[in-house]
Amino acid sequence: MDTKRPAVVTIAAILLIVLSLFVAGLGIANQYGLLGRGFGNRQFVAGQSRNRVFIPQNGAPITGFNNGFNNNQNSQGATPNFTPNQRFGTGLTRLLRLIRPITIGLDILVLVLSVVAAIGLFKSKRWGAILAIVLAVLLILLAIPGMLRIFSTLILIENIIRILLAVAVVVLLLLPTARKSYLPAPENDL
Repeated sequence: MDTKRPAVVTIAAILLIVLSLFVAGLGIANQYGLLGRGFGNRQFVAGQSRNRVFIPQNGAPITGFNNGFNNNQNSQGATPNFTPNQRFGTGLTRLLRLIRPITIGLDILVLVLSVVAAIGLFKSKRWGAILAIVLAVLLILLAIPGMLRIFSTLILIENIIRILLAVAVVVLLLLPTARKSYLPAPENDL
């Protein structure tokens, strides 16, 4: 086929790569705690989040919540008579440690599939367009739950950008000029 690839296909391929880098890059950065949110490598230590120093009347500084009360629990920063549920915390930590490699693997899989789809689009292959549309729709569907549970404006903006990029990829690949570029060439009958 000697026809040139339309600009909309090239733009769609570039947007697909940007979308996958955005989704997978933020996902991997979030898993490693590089964004300051998520679970990352940080572990909760009792009293770590509140490092206030209280100085009672006798002048000896006391850290944490006990405010000068001697409760003989010998735990820094813990509230008196509070024993956390150790099994729940340990179980949740184990679950998150198991899920972490799976989510990183899925992020890498999204990156690889989007590169393969972009290569297919650059070569004007129909399977590249189908794979790109499927990936974009999948990423839209994965962004919708994030829109339902908004914890911050950063998460809202992140999900809106994901949805807008994915919709742009789908719309560009469904335009008639793009569809003509990856349709099979008509056969010449002699």
